[in-house]
Amino acid sequence: MRAELAPSQRRDHVDAMVSRVLLGFEQGRGRGADEEEVLVSEYIAALKDLPLAGIHGAAERFRNGQTLLPWSRRWRPSPAEFAAEVREGLIPKRALLVQIKRILEAEVYDPPTDEDRAKVAAAAASWLNRGGEAEPGRPRPSPEAVAAAREDVLHEHGAKFREVAVGSLAQLAARLDAKAALKQGADA
Repeated sequence: MRAELAPSQRRDHVDAMVSRVLLGFEQGRGRGADEEEVLVSEYIAALKDLPLAGIHGAAERFRNGQTLLPWSRRWRPSPAEFAAEVREGLIPKRALLVQIKRILEAEVYDPPTDEDRAKVAAAAASWLNRGGEAEPGRPRPSPEAVAAAREDVLHEHGAKFREVAVGSLAQLAARLDAKAALKQGADA
């Protein structure tokens, strides 16, 4: 897949694809070999870094008149239109490559064996039998002890806040009163 999306290194292959597409549009125009070479070289320059498989697909779509991008069949495709059609045709291939990479790089999951399940069940039963203790021998605190510890922490934080915010609270209250007075005056 990567090789199919690699840029074409062979100018003669791209030249053949472009010449086949232009053949139907250029018949009877009486161009010289030099003019034809200049025209083909413009296409080759536009298709320079694109893969041959994409160029071939775009050439087939132009010959069949079933392009992915809008195009007037009355005129030969310009080099830019040809390159845009190639890029548009490469989108599904690149999306498939991304999907393949994701599959190849996916993490493999080994389902647990019966032995693994038994070990997990034994560990869970042991934990439940201990009463959910985090460490063996360490009892769980009573709900009253947890509530008392929370109350102590709350009082400690309140004392720290009062130390820091004595002046700030008075200023905040004064601002709120001033704003409330302004709002009442505006509403009236």
